[in-house]
Amino acid sequence: MTCDTPEAVEFYGRKLTVCRCGAAWEPIDESAIMDRDDETSSFTKPCDNCAFRPGSPEQADKAKWGELIASLKAGGSFHCHKGVPIAPESKDGFAYPSERRKLRFCRGYLDALGKWWKLEREAL
Repeated sequence: MTCDTPEAVEFYGRKLTVCRCGAAWEPIDESAIMDRDDETSSFTKPCDNCAFRPGSPEQADKAKWGELIASLKAGGSFHCHKGVPIAPESKDGFAYPSERRKLRFCRGYLDALGKWWKLEREAL
């Protein structure tokens, strides 16, 4: 069952899908997937509550956001939360699969990565 929540809770979106087993996640807009034949394909554009969108709650703590960006520029990766079960008790609030090959890259992160790469190339 998919429903609208009265308001976003921290960084979770307003629309949630809930299973009879109790698991809940933000649904995936299938029309926004770049390659529908690939279950880990990125979206064509950042999602409505992407951490990389200007003014996102994730960017409010400048020091923490700066640490994340530094780790990403040093070779880290950032994955989309859409379709991933919500797990408030976890480090990042979601129960991401432990197998990296099952993770979907965040479109906002990929766009930022492209901008960083372009800036780095221009500086050479």
